[in-house]
Amino acid sequence: MSSSPIDVNNFDDIRPYNDVELKEAIERLLQEPMFYKMMKWVYPSLGKMVIQEMMREIETVKDFQEQVSAPAFKVVTQLTTNGLSYSNFDELEPKKPYLFLSNHRDIILDSALLNVSLMENGFDTTEIAIGDNLLQTSAVRDIVRANKNFIVNRNINAREIFFYSLRLSNYIRNTITNSRTSIWIAQREGRSKDGDDRTASGLLKMFTMSSESSMEDALLELNIKPMCVSYEYDPCDILKANELVQKKLFGKYEKKPGEDFKSMMRGLTGHKGRINIAVGRDMNDAIEEMRAIAHKNDKVLHLANAVDAEMHRIYKLWPTNYIAYDLLHGTKEYKDHYSNIQRITFSNYIRGNVIRLGLVRRQLGLPKEGYGKAVKEILLEMYANPVSNKKTQLENSNKLNLSNSAV
Repeated sequence: MSSSPIDVNNFDDIRPYNDVELKEAIERLLQEPMFYKMMKWVYPSLGKMVIQEMMREIETVKDFQEQVSAPAFKVVTQLTTNGLSYSNFDELEPKKPYLFLSNHRDIILDSALLNVSLMENGFDTTEIAIGDNLLQTSAVRDIVRANKNFIVNRNINAREIFFYSLRLSNYIRNTITNSRTSIWIAQREGRSKDGDDRTASGLLKMFTMSSESSMEDALLELNIKPMCVSYEYDPCDILKANELVQKKLFGKYEKKPGEDFKSMMRGLTGHKGRINIAVGRDMNDAIEEMRAIAHKNDKVLHLANAVDAEMHRIYKLWPTNYIAYDLLHGTKEYKDHYSNIQRITFSNYIRGNVIRLGLVRRQLGLPKEGYGKAVKEILLEMYANPVSNKKTQLENSNKLNLSNSAV
């Protein structure tokens, strides 16, 4: 194997800032006009001098999260949602570090809302995995590293990917087992565009790279805890649908410069309806079951399926999900889960997005044939897939219970 391009046990380039580094980062941020715009949104009555004074009084990362991050995301929830709820937080142990393995819908909010929920329930916040492709400016890099984000390197060439994956695996294990700090990481690279939440087997393999123990023991040590965030309305649905429809009809989609930042801002400022954060049961039983499986790939697939099933079980379904399923399949199977007014409102919302993307199609000079129908189907699938997944999970669970009772 070729020599490593990095020290796989040195995390200085990817870890969050410590308290000493935070002070330097704050001074850099105070030179950024963008930072004052952000702070005025959170604290509209404060002038520039007061903001500087307040920021220079911050001594620790914990202070930064409590005085800057948490208030910012509470403003987001107050202005752009109809309420944030959380499920099963009473099952978390206060001093136990977890590897929160999460579905992924919004670039910023998924993990941020988990941390707000943890703070409100008296738990320590997690460290958050974020791709370096999102850190386009030094100011953004300072903000995320001040907010307990650690960096995942993307676009690594094939010869180097092993070493970067090993360093990431080492960092995650060290953070959980030695620093005793929880971690949030998405179940796969990139957001789920179609609402179908699935765990990447490669991610689970990466977790085990940092241990010489058996695969099962390596995973048990990390306290894997599936979690799900569900939005009544996805403010980025129209952006995701635009990408998916172009791939479906024309075979490709070229991401434009600044598109990720546009998604981040739309996710923060767009209307989301209600939001739920749910944590699931630990994966210890599923990991123990892996010991009876011979092949490594089959072991990982077993765990990925178990994580997915737990995510689908705890996923909070909203009326928009049930309506989308019935509209997509031409049924009234879930009519008891929504009112006629809700169905009309959501149908009009989907119709409006189809019209908007029709305008985009014309601006891009794309062919008209089949476009509107494909957009509508993709948007409905995005909201309906969580219903399909929960339905399958319940059917499989009932089959398992029947077979166990027959034994």
